[in-house]
Amino acid sequence: MFIHQWYARPYMTPTRVHASHPLAILLTATVLALVLHSSPARAQAAQPPAQPAQPAPPASSEPVPSFVPVGEIYRFEVSVDAWSTLPSTMMYSDTESVTPAGSTTATTITGTNIDFKQQLGLHNQWFPAFHVVIRPQPKHKIRFDFYPLYYKESTTLATPLNFNGQSYLAGQTVASSLYWNEWQLGYEYDALTFDRGYIGAVVGANFYAVSGQLSNGSQDGTAGVHIPMPGLGAIGRYYATHRVSFTGAFTGYYLPGGDTSTHGHVIDVDLYATINVSKYIGIQGGYRLLDAAHHFDSPVNTGDFLINGGFSGGTFRY
Repeated sequence: MFIHQWYARPYMTPTRVHASHPLAILLTATVLALVLHSSPARAQAAQPPAQPAQPAPPASSEPVPSFVPVGEIYRFEVSVDAWSTLPSTMMYSDTESVTPAGSTTATTITGTNIDFKQQLGLHNQWFPAFHVVIRPQPKHKIRFDFYPLYYKESTTLATPLNFNGQSYLAGQTVASSLYWNEWQLGYEYDALTFDRGYIGAVVGANFYAVSGQLSNGSQDGTAGVHIPMPGLGAIGRYYATHRVSFTGAFTGYYLPGGDTSTHGHVIDVDLYATINVSKYIGIQGGYRLLDAAHHFDSPVNTGDFLINGGFSGGTFRY
């Protein structure tokens, strides 16, 4: 009986580990430490990394213009105007050496310095003028101007005239014409620019072509010259309002020479106002003066001209 009770005790009352046991305390602390250590790592891995703060864009260093004119932003400009020419001086002469029929000796017939206005009845007329501006950069421009003038008249001579080796007698009816074609090509650099305009310099060339013709029905003569000349000038523009500007331009062309060599000059003055209806279209009106003179050496041909007058037209740009 005593022996049976000693062997049965372990099976009847199973052994349990109490919480206060040192091994239980160690196991519990280990599990809690692993849980607490792994949870923040998983939370941090789930969140995307924070993006660095973007720096604020720097403020623009370019000044904003306080005045923006209409019509000054373009690459190409074409202007056409009608010029009311008021010629005040129109002197032209041509001297030729003529060999009469049956002779071997040349005779020089000195030309009369003809006043086409007073002696031949040249009168005021309207003519077109054409202008082109190419603007590859804001301060750089290539300019082209063309003035085709053609005067034609008929009158009865009060005094005899010599022209192109021929003589025209007083009392004869003479038809006459005078051509003046002038081409100007230049480069403009606007050295000084500001909100309301600019001031620039021009360097270029002028191709000066003048031709005169007289005819009395039985004979006619034609004489002309073509003279290229280099030139310098200046131009300035001021905007009184956003749409209204005033422009002044002066260009002088000069070919030096003496009494026995070809020489000449051309002075071109333009003063005008522009009303810009839009940035593409403008209306212009102003005053123009052309002063020119030449001496061609062989054969001797001379001219002295002063033409001025008002003009009006339009300009187209893009």
